Amino acid sequence: MSRKKGLLYGLLMTAVFSMAMIFSSFAGVISSVRVYVDSDLNPGDKLPDISIHDDSSFTLGSGDIAVYVGTEQYKITSAEWVTSKNRTMEVGYEAELKVTLTPTNSDDYYFKGSYRSSNVTVKSGTFVSASLKNGELTVRLKAKPIKGTFGEPSDAYWRDNAKGTARWVKPDDDGTGTYEVVLRRGSTQVHRVETSSTSYNFYPYMTSAGTYTFRVRTIGKTSKETQYGTKSAWVESDELYIAREDVSDGTGASSTGSSGGPSGNTNVGWRYNNNYWYYYYPDGSYEKNRWLLVNDKWYLFQEDGKMLRGWQNKGGHTYYLTDNGDMVTGWVRSGSRWYYLNASEGSGEGAMLKNCWGNINGQTYYLTSDGSMAEGWYQVDGNWYYFYPGQGNKAVNTHIDTFYVDGDGVWRR
Repeated sequence: MSRKKGLLYGLLMTAVFSMAMIFSSFAGVISSVRVYVDSDLNPGDKLPDISIHDDSSFTLGSGDIAVYVGTEQYKITSAEWVTSKNRTMEVGYEAELKVTLTPTNSDDYYFKGSYRSSNVTVKSGTFVSASLKNGELTVRLKAKPIKGTFGEPSDAYWRDNAKGTARWVKPDDDGTGTYEVVLRRGSTQVHRVETSSTSYNFYPYMTSAGTYTFRVRTIGKTSKETQYGTKSAWVESDELYIAREDVSDGTGASSTGSSGGPSGNTNVGWRYNNNYWYYYYPDGSYEKNRWLLVNDKWYLFQEDGKMLRGWQNKGGHTYYLTDNGDMVTGWVRSGSRWYYLNASEGSGEGAMLKNCWGNINGQTYYLTSDGSMAEGWYQVDGNWYYFYPGQGNKAVNTHIDTFYVDGDGVWRR
């Protein structure tokens, strides 16, 4: 072989060897992950411990939840709830958990780069976020919404000494939902109403003599309850005869169902009108322009009495109210950001934390001027800190991209 050919051959073999090294260096990169969630959570359940499996060869019990990945490249080393385990599951609710993934053999496989909805697949659940720390990938996700049938009311009856007032007993599970109530004269439907109360005054609609009955069932109150909940069976009342001399003149009959009737005001508590909820008192007045505690839950009403939902500002603080109107505490996700609402009972409960440090569940966070959780490099009082993206807890005593942060989390030049 000539010297020129030998040199050319050597260069060619070097290039081939270099290309092989490049391809082999990428062979162990885990570019996408898949997490399977198998759950059988039911309305009324408390959150169980999460079981971890290698694959789908297991039997899931009622009220249980399991996670697995079904691959040899990585495994699940831990799975825990983000949602409080003390919370009772309701129809339509999506409980949140986080799963930590570790390469099965770090010499062969490793996580690298960022992971988002485009390269994280969650089966039977919903992806929320992912963060990489010390070679481990933590995926936050939501289990599939709770499905179930609403508990049916019981003992539907006409109230004594209150002509035309329907009463019923709330379901044993005392769960979510509201009531659909229908008044009939014989086989003819006279009036239909939705209410969260367990009584309703039908007398203003009893304008003709005859035998009246009503029936009641539990239905969804919010859009998610309606989507994932099944209406309960109807519960029928006994009969009530209204003579010609006792019929109503129709006073008080309206789309709101507010009325007096000859036996006084029975339209107290929650009332639904034109897509808004109101809270009425026995004297006919209603709650407005303040907070109200009902069944251990806080609700906020505006000046015209409408119950508020979503993000609201009150007294210089920001709060978040669910679709049901009850005030939220703890972590809440809005858009792509996380916010923390004071979970301590008493003054300030539910108020968004802003411009301050937060020590929450043993981890340190910083809540920015708009209340959002700081992520990545962030400057506080002239010092630079690093907060793990997707999780928000402060890094301490470690290197971040070759930059060292000390025991207080401060990066010092």
